[in-house]
Amino acid sequence: MAIPLDELVNITLLTVAVTVGATALGSLLGVPLGLLLVLERFPGRGAIRTIVYALYAFPPIVAGVLLYLLLRREGPLGDLGLLFTPVAILLGETLLTTPLIAGLTVSAVAELPPEVIEIVDSGGPSLPQRAIALLREARFGVTAAVLVGYGRSLAEVAAALILGGNIRGETRTLGTAILLEVNQGDFEFALALSALILVQALFMAFLLRRLQRAERAFAHRIDTSHRRPKRPTSETTGAEG
Repeated sequence: MAIPLDELVNITLLTVAVTVGATALGSLLGVPLGLLLVLERFPGRGAIRTIVYALYAFPPIVAGVLLYLLLRREGPLGDLGLLFTPVAILLGETLLTTPLIAGLTVSAVAELPPEVIEIVDSGGPSLPQRAIALLREARFGVTAAVLVGYGRSLAEVAAALILGGNIRGETRTLGTAILLEVNQGDFEFALALSALILVQALFMAFLLRRLQRAERAFAHRIDTSHRRPKRPTSETTGAEG
């Protein structure tokens, strides 16, 4: 049975809101963490980087179960009443996006040319100043990390189902709605819902492609400006004449 149009709109809006929220929180946590892992040397830094990279493949169902145990009524955070709410889904997707964005931020900053690092460090900047300067230089790679994080959150189903409960009108997302339609045997409508997710995924791919082109064009302009020979000044030309 097809979902009514108004309910479909609500499901789509909830999916977008949760995905955008999880990406924003993941960026607020992941980008500073990635910068810290690049800029600072401290005990355990290597272990933290290893854990961050390992969490790239963090199973969503495990994230959902862990948060469920924390948020259930008997859990340490049960008094907050967050289980089976959109906030619980947002927290689950944030747990998945944060390490991905952090790790890709590390890669984006680490791949900056050595001369860029030298220029940034030449003025003896403080840690916040250095972080902001390097973030500006690695803006294309960091933005790509955020877009990848959005894609990870968008494709999530297992954690959303465990933490949200797929409650009609409250916590049903596109992913959980698709699962419901498949279980009911309505494959045509499940494919229609899948198309809504696919459109968002294609849009993210389009933005990534545009970002890659902009990054290459920027790098080409910088390289060209460095290789361009200096034109002689009028004084030098007159002296030589």
